[in-house]
Amino acid sequence: MAQASPPAEWIEAPGASAELVSETVFGGRVALYRAGPPSATQAVVLLHGMGKAAARDWAHVIPALARRYAVYAVDLPGFGYSDKGNHHYSPDNMARALEAVLAPRIKGRFTLIGHSMGGAVALAYTAKYPSRVGRLVLVDVAGVLHRSVYAEFLARVAAQRAMGLDSPWYESVVRAIQLRAENLPVRADLVLERAGVRQRVLGGDPNAITAYALVEHDFSQSLRAIVAPTLIIWGANDTIAPLRTGQALAAAIPRARLTVIEGAGHAPQVQFPDRFNPLLIDELDGRQFAAQSYALRAEPIQGERIGRCQGQRDQEFRGDYQRVVIEHCQDVRIVDARIGYLQTAHSTARILNTHVRDGVDAKNTRLEFTASIISGSLILDASSVDAAGTTFVQAPAIATNEGEESVVLRFSISTVSRPGDSPLALHDIVRLAPGETLTR
Repeated sequence: MAQASPPAEWIEAPGASAELVSETVFGGRVALYRAGPPSATQAVVLLHGMGKAAARDWAHVIPALARRYAVYAVDLPGFGYSDKGNHHYSPDNMARALEAVLAPRIKGRFTLIGHSMGGAVALAYTAKYPSRVGRLVLVDVAGVLHRSVYAEFLARVAAQRAMGLDSPWYESVVRAIQLRAENLPVRADLVLERAGVRQRVLGGDPNAITAYALVEHDFSQSLRAIVAPTLIIWGANDTIAPLRTGQALAAAIPRARLTVIEGAGHAPQVQFPDRFNPLLIDELDGRQFAAQSYALRAEPIQGERIGRCQGQRDQEFRGDYQRVVIEHCQDVRIVDARIGYLQTAHSTARILNTHVRDGVDAKNTRLEFTASIISGSLILDASSVDAAGTTFVQAPAIATNEGEESVVLRFSISTVSRPGDSPLALHDIVRLAPGETLTR
């Protein structure tokens, strides 16, 4: 059980207080911290990421906000000084518990700020209680991408940088993904919803349960319904949550903007508060600053330019092209571009914030699309596709396998758009046999 009263002296702001408050979702108590002038009319709520520090991750942020705002920070259920147990700590359940704590204390709209795991809870809360969130700030949100894509990223980081398992989030989420694979065909919902199965599979540990629930959560439906102005802040060198996640979120959430803090890792508010806090305060005060929007319009392509890459590495394409042809090239980047037709062979390419108007022909190629629009079909032959925050304008199919072996397509928080119909969410792994076509 949590201690009788959580300490508040770590909050270096006048009038700081801490208390344990009851919530009915998990049947326990949550540590709630408050700072700011009693006369403050605007409230800000801070949600932390995974780890022992819990709300203390905001220690350098709260004093800056508390000069003018009523600041609330919580140790989310299962973390910090809050009660812990073998519970279903899903983003949705966390959101319900948060509202049980906030409803008696904050009336009307407030600004919600979430970091890492707390960012995922903030997304779930905003989806469930849209009238409560006046402004949303997301910081290096963990998860979000399909678990297979996220697992590959973490494995690549560990191999390239010899990071090891020294991060609480890294250790928990990798184990969660491993357990997900090891316990197939046991359904994930059975693991999470049944206390006995949670105990057997996850040891009843809040960190393990939270990580498992998060990598299973599908945000693809709810993101595009967010109406609150949204700022996404990301550390450029984040090895826990890839910058690609922030780019995909910026594309999927209407009116969202992304700003990147160079040199920062997974927790920029801890590492560089002198750079993080001014961004946050400007956003709260409604002062717009330079931030990237990922809403490339499907406008006509200007000019007759043809882009080519033959046997090169690290070539980059930007702007308008009637056609881009890539052959035997590695690590190609296509950024902020409008392309008529994309043709690739024996290559790897990453496509960001780009509109491909007439489709893609890929042979022996690995393609990664982020925050893009693909009109026309993907014609694949011994190729793989990884698409995040990408819209497919179906005409007449998303993809066709014209090769002699199966191909794999991985979709994270993407959509299929058809004229006159509501968008369909895509957050899945799809395998196409030879000759098979993907339509939705």
